Amino acid sequence: MDSHSIEQLCRPGAFDHPTGEFTLRETHISWVILCGDYAYKLKKPVDFGFLDFSSLELRKHYCEEEQRLNRRFSPEIYLAVIAVTQSPQGPLMGGEGEIIDYAVKMRRFDESQLLDNIAARDGLDEPLVRSIARELARLHAQLPSCSPDPSGADAGSPAALHAALQQNFSQMRQYPLQDAEQQQLDAVERWALARYDALLTTMQQRVRDGWVIDGHGDDHLGNMAIIDGAVRLFDCIEFNANFRILDSMAEVALLDMDINARGHPAESNRLLSDYLEYRGDYAGLMLLDLYRVYFALVRAKVNLLRHPADHPGLVDTDAYGELRRYLALAHQYGQPRRRFLAITHGLSGSGKSTVAGKLVEASGAVRIRSDVERKRLFGLAPEQRSQPGDEATLYSKDMSRRTFQRLVELAEIILDAGFPVIVDGTFLHRRVRDDFLHLAQRLGVTFAIIDCVADPDTIRERLLLRESTGGDASEADIDVVAGQMAHQQPLTDAERELAVTLDSGLGAGALWDALRSRLDE
Repeated sequence: MDSHSIEQLCRPGAFDHPTGEFTLRETHISWVILCGDYAYKLKKPVDFGFLDFSSLELRKHYCEEEQRLNRRFSPEIYLAVIAVTQSPQGPLMGGEGEIIDYAVKMRRFDESQLLDNIAARDGLDEPLVRSIARELARLHAQLPSCSPDPSGADAGSPAALHAALQQNFSQMRQYPLQDAEQQQLDAVERWALARYDALLTTMQQRVRDGWVIDGHGDDHLGNMAIIDGAVRLFDCIEFNANFRILDSMAEVALLDMDINARGHPAESNRLLSDYLEYRGDYAGLMLLDLYRVYFALVRAKVNLLRHPADHPGLVDTDAYGELRRYLALAHQYGQPRRRFLAITHGLSGSGKSTVAGKLVEASGAVRIRSDVERKRLFGLAPEQRSQPGDEATLYSKDMSRRTFQRLVELAEIILDAGFPVIVDGTFLHRRVRDDFLHLAQRLGVTFAIIDCVADPDTIRERLLLRESTGGDASEADIDVVAGQMAHQQPLTDAERELAVTLDSGLGAGALWDALRSRLDE
């Protein structure tokens, strides 16, 4: 079909349901007709090399693929593939005449609930970010893993990423960049290719270990919405498996980069930490910056390609401004961070997790929670409640020993990946505190203790509220706190020199200022 026949299709008689007002949206590869309670997406007859919709059969195939693949994410949206037929009155959606094209029929939803629109209203609050992380982690655990040859060039292989990186640099160098952008591009290229070489063996092993998935491929906020009260993804890439078959950490990097680029760095920090709590893929952090750089470069390149290389006044265009912005973001991701290791200290209900969560937002640290890792070792999901008969085992001395041993292992993995880490636990015994102090000393990073205190009435209120509302990994109750108070070992004078007492009622910025002051001493 062409633009003229699409306009002819936008009439009430062409549909078998009430249509109301028609809205037609167009991209370089598709048309979307909005009418009544439904949306119909038709593919343009184009061939861009990486995408080929040039024949009727290909368009049918990719409509069916779009339907099949997206129903993995939002089956309530993707309803059917409909033939477009010719009639004496003009094209029809459905009908018995000659088939002239195909469309994907979708249920419409409230566009104010698109997550990019919510973000523009500063609506990415903590519960929503956690819901996004939970849904992405759930999907990644369920989507089929792929097994490309780790040393080959198939989709999902390290070589495929290398080729894509090289293509980005090659295509951007065809444009007359200004000196500042040229120097930044050179620096990003040196970092990215060196980082790729350093991580090649790790990436190949992750292929073997099943971390490469047939995923979404374009999981930015504009392709997510709250539908029927739940976060849902839609509009995955159906036209080229090379863009969709990726290490699952690549999808985290794309979303993280997108949220950051929209001016919400605190929310991107929390998303990453929350996702890792649900998914447990802390080892994947080693790849995160390389994928962040890759996707920022893709955004930079796509904006540049909006104009030919000889476009008059290119540097004054909005497209060049976006190139400059995304190139700066890619450069930022290649810079080393200040690493530190901080542990919390305090009774259950004293505000440790609240403080740690706020510090994640402000500092970019990754949080690991003893409550989450204890449950993971026991075979439970982070927010899954244990059975009454399991409590003795779940909170036994042996399980506590295994939990804190695992926390030490994870802290080292996170620090080796170049990220600061906050370990969220009670840390009421000196021996386990010493284990983390010794880890920080061995790795040459600054160590701090985040001391959290609250009066007994406040602790009781918090525990009762948490028990009544649910949705938290901790199952500590009043009896648990009583046991903690009876057996805790207070911080020593030497530990007090490393500690900072923080109030959970403070904002993220104030908490980070206080912790940073302690780290700087």
